Amino acid sequence: MRASLRSSPAPDGFDAVLGETVRHMETRVAHVATSAGVIATVLVLVAFFSGSQIPAIILCATVGYLLWYSCVSLVLRTGHFRPWMRYASSLVDVSMGTVVALLDLHVNGPAFALSAGGPALYAVGVAAATPRLQPRLCLFAGLAAATQLVAVIHFVLRPAASAEMLATGAYDFYVTLAKAIFLVTLGALGTVASGSMRSLLMRLTESAVERERVRGLLGMHVSEQVMEHLLSGNLPDGGERRAVTVCFTDIRGFTRLAESQPPEETLRLLNLYFGRMCEIVAAHGGLVNKFLGDGMLIVFGAPTHQPDDARRALAAAREMLAEAARMREQGEFPGLRIGVGLHRGEAVVGNVGGAQRQEYTVIGDTVNTASRVQDLTKVLGRSLLLTRECREALGEDGALEPLGAHFVKGRVQQLEVFGVPELDSRQAA
Repeated sequence: MRASLRSSPAPDGFDAVLGETVRHMETRVAHVATSAGVIATVLVLVAFFSGSQIPAIILCATVGYLLWYSCVSLVLRTGHFRPWMRYASSLVDVSMGTVVALLDLHVNGPAFALSAGGPALYAVGVAAATPRLQPRLCLFAGLAAATQLVAVIHFVLRPAASAEMLATGAYDFYVTLAKAIFLVTLGALGTVASGSMRSLLMRLTESAVERERVRGLLGMHVSEQVMEHLLSGNLPDGGERRAVTVCFTDIRGFTRLAESQPPEETLRLLNLYFGRMCEIVAAHGGLVNKFLGDGMLIVFGAPTHQPDDARRALAAAREMLAEAARMREQGEFPGLRIGVGLHRGEAVVGNVGGAQRQEYTVIGDTVNTASRVQDLTKVLGRSLLLTRECREALGEDGALEPLGAHFVKGRVQQLEVFGVPELDSRQAA
């Protein structure tokens, strides 16, 4: 099974989980950008209404930035976000460096615009592309920031600079080109970083989806308890010895029933019966370990310890017998009668099998004895029998009837067994 899992393609849930994570990161970026837009817009409005000569283009740019990311947040919530919007958002991010440079030029002149916050914001805009987990977007942001930096310095700040400032070489084209290369390098680093994070996310997502797939496959063959125990990796080699209560069930006269009807109908009745019984066993915390033709091997107290495993087993047995009577009376399974045997003792629980296939099971004389007790129900004409060991684990229970000691196949010593009279009368009805 492991080989088939490795060779199979990733399930549809993989792309869904990855896409949801990317959308979540885009949403977080949009929230941060919206908050920054609110702060910037408030500051520009305060300066504008206080009499500062803020250019209209600056006010329009900050308000436009806020409106853009407000719309992006709304589109993300409604599920109409499109991939091209990431590139538009990245272009808006790096363009804020141009906006600040123009503001600094208008207020403090070209020297301040060259050395102040505008060029630094280009780097911030490039860095904002990395959390979006889109490697190509990071490179796009680096190229867009480098292009705008060259354009602003070479075509806007340089013509406005004085001869003394030009003589310093700060506006030299090659110096500007070096700064632009830095921004492209930053975008390339973002490409590597976001690509690595995306690959890691893909591996983690694939691992999680694969684990859920294994859980689904295991859930078709073993109980939730065994599945959790197996996946936890806490199962010791060679199994573990513990006290358990073992329950065997059997359908009376099933061989004759199978001979008298088509196999499809027999299978339908078995699935109906097993489905009802498994629900009852699960409700009482038991483990349906095996289906044995028309019989069931059920364990209480494994794979997790249950201090009241005997009481759980008896309660489940009573409810299974009541459900069998109901199914018979309502015509869901005509003639359905079952026998149940309970025994408590030590057994080894763990994996059995070879390298290609293993099965979680319970092994020991306790299992064999429970099977013999179930066989004894036919001899004594009882629907439920339990041994003295099980009876002692229950404590006082006046509803149990002593039925004496009996020899069973494969055991030298006799077994002392007990019955439940009201269940026998219901089964006979």
